[in-house]
Parts: sequence; C-alpha cells; structure tokens
Amino acid sequence: MMAPKRSCHSIRTEQWATQPPRLLWCAVAAVAIFQPSAAFINTEMTMLRALVSRPCLSRATYASAISSIRQSSSHLEAASLLDQEGNQATTLFDPYEILRDQKLDKIPLPNKLSPTSLESFTKCHQAFFFQYILKLKPDPPMTPELARGIICHKALEDVFELSPSQRTLDNLQNLFRKEWSSLRGDRESSNNVTQTKEYNAESYDSLFRLETDGDAIISNGRSPFDINSEIDWGLSSLQLLKNYYELEDPRNVTPLMREMWVNAQFPTDTDSFTVRGKIDRIDMIPSNSGAILRIIDYKTGKKPHFKYSAATNDRIANEQFWKMKVYALILWKMILQTETLEQKRQESEETVDYRYGLSWELRQKLLQSLGYENEQLHPKWSELLKIESLRLMYLTSHLDDMAANFDTPPDAPVGKAKELDFSLFEFMTVLDQTENEVISIQKQIKELVDMQDPTAWHHCNWKYCNCHEMRERFIDGTVSNEIM
Repeated sequence: MMAPKRSCHSIRTEQWATQPPRLLWCAVAAVAIFQPSAAFINTEMTMLRALVSRPCLSRATYASAISSIRQSSSHLEAASLLDQEGNQATTLFDPYEILRDQKLDKIPLPNKLSPTSLESFTKCHQAFFFQYILKLKPDPPMTPELARGIICHKALEDVFELSPSQRTLDNLQNLFRKEWSSLRGDRESSNNVTQTKEYNAESYDSLFRLETDGDAIISNGRSPFDINSEIDWGLSSLQLLKNYYELEDPRNVTPLMREMWVNAQFPTDTDSFTVRGKIDRIDMIPSNSGAILRIIDYKTGKKPHFKYSAATNDRIANEQFWKMKVYALILWKMILQTETLEQKRQESEETVDYRYGLSWELRQKLLQSLGYENEQLHPKWSELLKIESLRLMYLTSHLDDMAANFDTPPDAPVGKAKELDFSLFEFMTVLDQTENEVISIQKQIKELVDMQDPTAWHHCNWKYCNCHEMRERFIDGTVSNEIM
C-alpha cells in the first residue's frame, strides 16, 4: 500500500512562515499551470516559504535563489534552499516523491537488467535501489576515473577501424586525445561540448574544477578549471594505452566484434526478464570443427593483487570474472536461439525476429571466416561455435605485484598491463550455475519490490560504496539505515 505523500524538499515545516504574502502564492499557482509536476510545485512552494520567512535577506539574495532553483534541469537533483543565515542548504529527498516524478504509483520491478546491475545488487541492495529503481546518479555523476575508462574504451574500439599498419601507439593515443577534445570543448571560451548517450556535457564539464571559496567564480557561475590536474590525468591515461600496446600489438589482432550488444531472456515462475549488456570485444580462433570464441573485457583499473590465502585469491578471481560468465551465458543463449529461429524459418518460411539471436552482421562474418558461402548449409551453430575463454585485460597493476612487474623499475609511474584468463573447460557446468545465480538474483529483487517499502533495501558496509553518500540525501527514516 502506498504511503502518504511526503515532500522531498524539507521536513522542517514548523519553521516556515504560515502567513506569506498572497502575491507569492498566486505566482506559484500561475507557474503551476505550465509546470504541473509535483516536484516542481513543491520546490517553488518551499523556496517561497524559505524566502518569506527571512525578510531580512537582500533583494539580490532573493533573486539569486529564485533563479538558481528555477533554472535547474531537474528538481530531483540536489536543488538548494536558503538556511536561516541566507546560505545554501542541501535539499532532502523522499523516495515516493521521486517515483511520482517518474509518473509511477509504486516501486517498479525492472524487466530489463544488465550484468552490471545484477552484480550491483549482490554487493549492495540499497545502491541498486537508488541507481536502478529511483534512477538517481552519484554526485558528481562523472569522475576522472570514470571518464578515463570511457575514453580509453572508445580509443581501443576505434583503433581497429584503422588498417593494421596504421594501428600505431601514436595513433591510439591520438584517438584518446581526439575523443577528450570533443568532450571537454574549448574551456577557455566556454563553448558547448559534445553530448553522449550515457553522460551529458554537464557531466564532463564538472571535471577538473578548482575548489573555491566563492570568490573565484567565473561568469557562467562555475569555478575555473585546474589545467594542471587535467594534464596529469591525460598523461596517466595515455600511459595506460602505452601499457596496452606493450601487452598486445593491435596490428596483429583482428577482432570478430567490438562493443557488441548482447541480450537474452531468462524464465521466471510467471513470465521472463531480459538481461542486456555490451561486450568490449570478441575474438575468433579457427579450429578443426569450427571456431573458438574468446570474450575480452578491458579494465582501466588495477589488476587484483593475489597476495592473500588461496581461498581468498580464488574468491577475488571469481568475483572479477562473474560478469564475464554472464556475458558468456547470454552469448550462448543467443547462439541457441539463432538455431531455433533458423529452424523455424526453414519450416514455415515466415519472417522471424532475431532480437534475441545473433545479428545478421555477426552471422555473415562467422560464415565467411569459416568458408561457408550458403547460410543454410552450415552445421548447427552450437556445433560450429565454442566459447572456451574469458579474458580480463587490465591496463595497469600494483607496482609490488611481481606477477606483472617483475622487471618494472621501482620508480615507474604505474604498473604494467596484465591479462587474466578464465578457462571454460567445464563449459555447460559453469553456464548452468551462472544461469541459476542470475535467476536467483532476479527473484530476490522481485521479493524486495513486492514489499513496496523503500526501507526494505538495506545497505552494505563497504566504505567506498556510494550508498552512504546517497543515503544522506534522503529524509531520515524514508530509506533503510540497516546493513544487509
């Protein structure tokens, strides 16, 4: 049952003036005709109450606060109000208000998950709730580490668009420079920067800002950029690509697919759900019976340092490869689905939907590489293709990790790149176990959704999880303070 509606903006209502001027309320009513969302009206009302209750504030302060709030692109992001001294105070959220702003009357059950979201749930129920149910982003949404990962991935994808002879280290690093240049824009003249699907220009624009006390704000209302920090970040990012080039020469590699979206359906007691994700790279190794597929994932973080007990090291390795197993499972389900669809097409000659099968592009690449000119004459896909290897390609490592840096100088800026491989020798056993785990995780998510209680989603005790920072942005008692 839905809890009573509560404001997501401020809970200290007893401190607000109870008899504000009628003119201000008329203004809110007029604006509400054109901006009827509950979140917008609540923000306007709260703002006006806060302002009216402090008549000693200057006219300039009034105007600044009103402009700041009304120009916000989303009233669910951290809008600010004025405290008793006229300073800005962080606004608090209510999960029910956030759902209402999404035009939802209850906590929804996600019907599409990803390997990343599944893993997120296993680590922290509350972080999953904030990110995948309430659709909240961390503050700030972009970090230098995340930007480095996104742009390095882009460079490693685009380098294979070049002819083998052009896949030099200089060109690889220039691809990074080109992508970052388009995202950062001309910061000296505050030109707009490129929009991306996952993160908008404002996200990248927040990077490498100097911390100021308010006296160094530039004309657009933001603090100036720290160019030296940006340069250091860029040089360290280019070093990671140099590490990659020392680990693998892209001139000798021809990937089968890059940045390939994969998706598959999984059964539930009453229906099904979809798991969808993107594989960085798939390589193909011809064999006597067909082809061996290797799934590769780039990692800009450090390779795990296996310096603990055998049991702990095994646990760390399994955690690192869990998402990769999910990708392998999805790809295999797509291979089996393609067989089913092709058989259906041959029997009925009807158009079939390959949404959950291998794409036409991938099928043609495989058949051409294996020498099959006619798509209908090849063996079954499950007999032709085998997934035998998962590879994590870490672009750096801990300097004291001798497995990667036995010959690295002690004054090196970063550790070397290193691969970690996982053999799918017991292929079906691993995939069956992984499928059971995926279905079990979705079942746990559904059980929490069925409770329709935001406080049922408990948090983890890992100090680096963003659940702790996010939890502080909510009204006390509206989300859980208990540990999983």
